[in-house]
Amino acid sequence: MPSFAGVWKIDTGLSNVWDPSTQSYVPDEVGEEIITIRLDGDVQDYEVLYGSHPTVVMGYNSRYDSPEWVPYLVREVRDVSEAGLEADLARHRELVKSPASFMPGTAYGLVRSVYVDERTHYRVTKNQDSGIAEYVMMRRLSEDGNRYFATVLHTNGVINRTRHFVRVG
Repeated sequence: MPSFAGVWKIDTGLSNVWDPSTQSYVPDEVGEEIITIRLDGDVQDYEVLYGSHPTVVMGYNSRYDSPEWVPYLVREVRDVSEAGLEADLARHRELVKSPASFMPGTAYGLVRSVYVDERTHYRVTKNQDSGIAEYVMMRRLSEDGNRYFATVLHTNGVINRTRHFVRVG
């Protein structure tokens, strides 16, 4: 049976983001996205290297179907330019259209993981300060286990991002 465990790289040619100013989907310009998913029974260790110059490393450890909310932490920031960390993170926030600080050691939000079946998982998120729901991400694995598709649905009902990933390890 195929599994999400492994290393995944974004297919930028198939992935996009909602642009509220044009009311359309446009290519996502955040850069690279490499995800590593490790599974140990019903516990998922999820780590993403997000963006290029800088690369924001974020992740969480969650037990599927647990009622516990866990922090989606910014673990580190790599590839900082001569402009410095603050300037690079301001650029990153602009690209991903997020007010999050992305400073190492801070939480991007709180998450819970939902297991539907071997090929379908959900990530439910909420703001750690207000407790208000933010988005739901559905991840669906291809039958052969070599690709997956992720859809991010915000609470306003708009699919904010679609992501296609290819297994690279």
